[in-house]
Amino acid sequence: MNNSLFRLTVALSLLLSALSLSAQETAAQWAEKNKDALAAINDASLAETVKQGAPAFAALFAEVKTGGASDALASTRIAALTQYVMLPGRDASRKAYADALLAAARRATEADVTCFFLNQLRWCGLPQQAAAIQAFETSSATGVAALAAMTVQAVTDDRAPKAKPVTDTRCAALDKEFAALAPKALSPRLLQAFDDPDIALAGVALARARTAGGKAETALWTAKLASATEPVRKAMLLDMLAARGDTSACPAAAARLADADDAVAAAAQHALITLDPAAFAAQLPGLLNGLPPARLALARDGVRQLKTGLIKMPLTQGYDAFSDTGKKVALEVIKERRIAEAIPLGLAAIESKDEETVIAGYRLLRETADKGQADLLVAKTLATAGRVTPEAQTTLAAAARRDASGAYAAALAKALQGASEAQKPVALETAARLGGDALLKAVEAEAASANAEVSTAAVRALASWTGAASLPALMRLAVTAPDAKRQTLAVRGVSKMMNADGIDKQALFPVWKTIRSQTGNEENKKAIDDLFKQETNVALGKPVTANVPTEGNNVPANLTDGTLEKAWHGARSPAQAQIDLGGVRTVSAAHVTFYHDGRTYTFTLELSEDGASWKPVAGNTEAPKPATAEGLRVAFAPTPARYARLTVLKNSANAAVHVLELKLFSSALPQP
Repeated sequence: MNNSLFRLTVALSLLLSALSLSAQETAAQWAEKNKDALAAINDASLAETVKQGAPAFAALFAEVKTGGASDALASTRIAALTQYVMLPGRDASRKAYADALLAAARRATEADVTCFFLNQLRWCGLPQQAAAIQAFETSSATGVAALAAMTVQAVTDDRAPKAKPVTDTRCAALDKEFAALAPKALSPRLLQAFDDPDIALAGVALARARTAGGKAETALWTAKLASATEPVRKAMLLDMLAARGDTSACPAAAARLADADDAVAAAAQHALITLDPAAFAAQLPGLLNGLPPARLALARDGVRQLKTGLIKMPLTQGYDAFSDTGKKVALEVIKERRIAEAIPLGLAAIESKDEETVIAGYRLLRETADKGQADLLVAKTLATAGRVTPEAQTTLAAAARRDASGAYAAALAKALQGASEAQKPVALETAARLGGDALLKAVEAEAASANAEVSTAAVRALASWTGAASLPALMRLAVTAPDAKRQTLAVRGVSKMMNADGIDKQALFPVWKTIRSQTGNEENKKAIDDLFKQETNVALGKPVTANVPTEGNNVPANLTDGTLEKAWHGARSPAQAQIDLGGVRTVSAAHVTFYHDGRTYTFTLELSEDGASWKPVAGNTEAPKPATAEGLRVAFAPTPARYARLTVLKNSANAAVHVLELKLFSSALPQP
């Protein structure tokens, strides 16, 4: 398929699939993300689909679903097939494909799915299908009859190769008539044709009306919009007026924003935004005043298309009069645009009795609140419950990050002192999100509270603290807290923080040594000791001997050279490599890396203090698995050893042994 045809196909498919794309993802972004899959839609793959015939068509068409749930890549492939079968020399393929499309349209139970397949037939349908397609013109489903009429027109006109219609369709004849009329006679005839009972003829008239005449003709058509009764004709008229680009049609379009029919309201919104975005912005207060829940998505999407400068005043000044749905639209868009002037709206929203409105208010304030709201937001947060609490806490944390003055931390520290016992758990949890020295001291003080519930909440807060500043307090509580529950919470917090990136264990160790000297939970002391221990590869650079010949230059010493670039290759298996650590060391873990191409090595690892008595500590003889590039780490009880012996019992690929590296780890507390 040539490049220009493929670009046309992708563009068409993106239009057909637009409803299924995320509101946050443009068609271009989608195409870039799926460029490899799109590149696979080529002549060869399309030819294979055509070759497979009806079963392949049916499987592909099954991906077309109602409600915007269609697979966008499947839609792209269908659009590509539609173009592919239209190329010269593919008449047989075109007929089979067009028959499959017609069958799919007949099977469809939802209007949008039926329209999808009819739309494909507009490109590749055949004249002999016209009668079958015309049967859809009796459908009462939205849009089906009108599209069927246009499809009949398309399959019977002269785009069909070698097809020579005997007579024009009514639509084609009418269009020829329009083309022959003088400008003065055209508009009256277009208006007359628009009223024809056949909606397809009305569509032909509107297609001509897009470019016919000027403001006087626009006035004629807006008057027709006021008198039209059928929703489909209203929507078609609005689309035509949008295409004319004449802003004098704005009042007529604005009058239909609240139309009872969703399609008409959507067409009116599109027309007004297309003609004059400022005119649509001016309608927002009235539109949002009575906005029903069902129109939330439509109105929100329309507002999002406008520049911030256009929507700032309409959304903020008329807010109090908006319906609950209108307020949600306003709050969402204000939050997205971070309109600081709307802070009073957020404060008003969190006073609402409607939980969703309260949450929307906190989300708005998350992006806009400044230090002036610190005391109020802290007080409101401590009074929240249920789903609102985490929203309020997140708002406080976000506002505190923007506030260089420390007003939020100070307000929360003050509130914590005067909070009731019931409010303190929320206050403490919130403090953990804000962090800072002042709040840390306040939370540490609450950890010593005589109220066990408050004290436990304080320990939890310290365990989830932003950063590692609470580690000293947690280590102390892990040893000395008055009950097992608080000790356990504290030691878990210590473990989580100590295993985080960027922790300077060496600097913290003197603090831990002082705390460790206190009387307390000995088991937790050992657990924290383990967190401070530093591992050393005691096998690095140590001498190695083997009991089998070496393959080439892959000597046993490569086993402990500290790299994976060189390896030990034993000429046969089983084979043993023995390492002399130079003295007795306490070993508690090992890491072995074998050659890895899917093969499996079966091995054992033994340790010895004297080279005579050996203790097995690791191996995989019971369930060997294929070697990997990451190697295999094994941990075992700390064992004193001067010698280590790796025995490779079997290689699943051949008789040789190939080991890239063996590390033996000893762990110890940092030295002062």
